Amino acid sequence: MLLGDLIVALLAALAGFMSAIWLLLLWIGDRAATAFGRSPDRLDPILGPRDRVVICDSEGLFISMPDNLRTSGEIVAWMTQELPKLTAEKPKHSL
Repeated sequence: MLLGDLIVALLAALAGFMSAIWLLLLWIGDRAATAFGRSPDRLDPILGPRDRVVICDSEGLFISMPDNLRTSGEIVAWMTQELPKLTAEKPKHSL
């Protein structure tokens, strides 16, 4: 009976050790896979330098927010009161 208890205890310790190693490998593998998925090239929808110039240098349809707005209340007020006036004044461009 003593030998059976010893074998069960050793097998339980071995199973716990192997489970911990397995979980560690899964955790490291998952973190490595997500790190590769976060590369800037993958997140950036602009693929080439020509696309970047066209998007960044287009001033026709983009209205920049004033720099003096600090709080969210000021930003919301500008978006609801001033931005509609500015968009109504801009001519409609077709893409």
